[in-house]
Amino acid sequence: MILNFFYLNLYPLLIEFFLTLITCFCLIFGVIYSNSSFWQFPILNKSIRFFILQGLICSFILLLTTSPIFFMYWNNLLITDSLSFYGKFLILFFSIIWFFLFPTIKNILNFEFWILILLSIISLNLLLQASDLLTIYLLIEFLSLTFYILTSINRTSEFSTESGLKYFILGAFASSLLLFGFTLLYNFTGLTNLQDFFIFFTGYSSSQQLNFAFPLSIFFILTALLFKLGSAPFHFWIPDVYEGALNAITSFFAILPKIAILTLLLRFVFLVFGGYLFNEIYFFFIICTFLSSVVGTAGALLQTKWKRFIAFSSITHISFFLLNLSSLNSDNLIYLLIYLLIYLLMSSSFFGFFAIFKNFKFPSFFTPRFFTSLVFLNFTNRPLAILFTIVFFTFAGIPPLPGFFAKFCVLYSAISSLFLFLVFNLLVLNCISCFYYINLIKKNYFISINRFYLPITTTSVKQESLIIFIILVLSLLFVFLDLDFVFLFSNLLRNAFLN
Repeated sequence: MILNFFYLNLYPLLIEFFLTLITCFCLIFGVIYSNSSFWQFPILNKSIRFFILQGLICSFILLLTTSPIFFMYWNNLLITDSLSFYGKFLILFFSIIWFFLFPTIKNILNFEFWILILLSIISLNLLLQASDLLTIYLLIEFLSLTFYILTSINRTSEFSTESGLKYFILGAFASSLLLFGFTLLYNFTGLTNLQDFFIFFTGYSSSQQLNFAFPLSIFFILTALLFKLGSAPFHFWIPDVYEGALNAITSFFAILPKIAILTLLLRFVFLVFGGYLFNEIYFFFIICTFLSSVVGTAGALLQTKWKRFIAFSSITHISFFLLNLSSLNSDNLIYLLIYLLIYLLMSSSFFGFFAIFKNFKFPSFFTPRFFTSLVFLNFTNRPLAILFTIVFFTFAGIPPLPGFFAKFCVLYSAISSLFLFLVFNLLVLNCISCFYYINLIKKNYFISINRFYLPITTTSVKQESLIIFIILVLSLLFVFLDLDFVFLFSNLLRNAFLN
């Protein structure tokens, strides 16, 4: 009986329990030793980071040795299926990469920063398994609260405080929309579980009329989720938050939350709504796809700062996700998940480059936040300039780099679904986006500069950051040699939606 209780309630959450124990240990350790007069008030930043990184690596190893079991547990509040089980691999893997890319973070000396990062990773893992409106809302709020604090944690920066305040206000508004949508949905059906919704709407057809509150609740829920994902026209918070937050926090926001929020969006589209109201969802996604592609491409063309640039670039990538979702066909999800895997790899490489680039020491009158700082790169560090070129060619979708295969897969699925106008629109905008990617490479190689403005010197680059960045770029360069692994892993994720 005890063994059954363990397998039915604790076994699927071994990773989360383990990480929670590490969180408690780090909190107690930090509280005791940060105020210790005996130890002369030591700075515990590196120690706490080491404990948490060690815990994430052990969690990843534990997950590798865990056998996947698929069922609902904890009174049907959580679910373990192929999407949640293999999604944890992505969360933990890219979390470990993030820790290696940013071993030290400037202006952050308080150990609570790393604990907040670990708490957000735990909430992301739990959000992958959420199967009830109650758990979904609580976990999204828990995740949002940690993000609000992380955005404004740099107390010496006015930009950080401003972006944290904007994120809090707009995020609270999106959370209220999500809660209002959940309330309408519960008021209409009397249900809160996602599987129960699927059964409830199975008997309905699109010709039957339901209460007006139901499509309204769907609109509010999708609006809140697309806000969290960063889709246009709900994108206004992204450039300011990315610009104001620390580089490490910006990379964390750009990579990890997309896994959990996209998983949640897939569950709502294919489980909650089932086959009902597909026409309304279909048009909603088409409008958001078109707006995301136009806003992302046009916005990126006007940017001179690299963090605002990657914010608008991420909006463009969201349009590819939504283009695949617009078909509302679970068979096409493998192409969306392939794009997700390659996008995570590309984004990690992009932020890995700037994690290395921040070690250049520029004159006091010059700021490296602008793309104009890249004109020095070919003169100061040519190998890094070559790696930078590979990363940006991948974003542009130049074959045989993986960015080309990711976009090809999504466009292929869209053509098979007869979204010819959206495909043509994305192709034209993608050609336009190639110009600003190539323009950045031109600044690197073909613009003559005054040697007086070269960086004075370069500080020591953390060896672990450099090694991880080189591995990421090499994986971008040679992933086309073995695309079978990408297809296999994407297929494992998609198995949760097979009929």
